[in-house]
Amino acid sequence: MKEKMLEQFSFTEEFKEKLVHLVMYRNQSVKEVAKSYNLPNSYILVNWITLYKKQLEKGAVTVVGIDPKKKKDNTALKQHIMQLEKALEKANVLIYGLNAMIDYAEKELKVPVRKKRGSK
Repeated sequence: MKEKMLEQFSFTEEFKEKLVHLVMYRNQSVKEVAKSYNLPNSYILVNWITLYKKQLEKGAVTVVGIDPKKKKDNTALKQHIMQLEKALEKANVLIYGLNAMIDYAEKELKVPVRKKRGSK
């Protein structure tokens, strides 16, 4: 019984990332996104955001290599390219996030983080 209930609320990673991006980078509210995508409650989305932030802090971008047997298969190559593009996008988001945190720390908190020219 419990498994059937859980299956009802299983979501793909792409779907989760899409909703997290809407909240984090498009400045939409959690409740608004949860309601418009028919989530049972907004706590699910909050949990996904928390997990995403933890991955962002770790810098967890992993790319799986392609099987040498599949190198000649066009569909396998296209799928691998798509995986690489997603990994690149995640890495760029991580870089953007880290730079934003550094900028905030330097500007608002007056913490010198970046090394200035001429210093040793």
